[in-house]
Amino acid sequence: MPGVRRTAVVGAAFLLLSSAWATAESPQQHTLPAGTAVVFVTDAPLDAGRREGTVVNVHLRNNLVLDGTVLAPAGTRAELLVGGNTLPDGKRQPVLTLDRFTINAGLMPVKSVEPLVPPIPSGTEIEARTLAEVDHIGDRWSIRIPFPFQLSGDRPASAYTPTPARTASARVMMRPEKRPTPSATPTAAPVPATPDPSATKIPGN
Repeated sequence: MPGVRRTAVVGAAFLLLSSAWATAESPQQHTLPAGTAVVFVTDAPLDAGRREGTVVNVHLRNNLVLDGTVLAPAGTRAELLVGGNTLPDGKRQPVLTLDRFTINAGLMPVKSVEPLVPPIPSGTEIEARTLAEVDHIGDRWSIRIPFPFQLSGDRPASAYTPTPARTASARVMMRPEKRPTPSATPTAAPVPATPDPSATKIPGN
């Protein structure tokens, strides 16, 4: 059956060409993973005992690059912010966090590898990690914060048949109407008997 074989060959070739054309037309996606190492350098000293809300400027030591494009050049500014946590005994514990690190796609959250404890001299290098992914699709750049937990890729079992839930009948669902309570039939008050005048004796004089 040469006709059937020729049709099958032509169909397979068409599918291969369509797949290759779709792959060539669709933009390639590249990702800078979360957890990428970055290093910041402090621009000023941070003394111990500084109040919450104090900010010290820091800068990026090296370029942050993805697919040959510089997402953030060396020297990009960020901030070292003095915050605090409340302990169980009610006291405040100072906490230093990195903040306001902006790349070409937007604001990138970062976290220092080791806890930061003042005093911190000027010129101190702070090793940190990115907390979000950067997706590069075609000409678009986007920052995506991953879930704090791993999602499962397991598919639900197709053979599982859920047990149908039993529903109450409409009669049970309807509230019974209140029936009026029968009241007692009023009875007439008894009429006092009229005395017979003939039965009344008047004593003589």
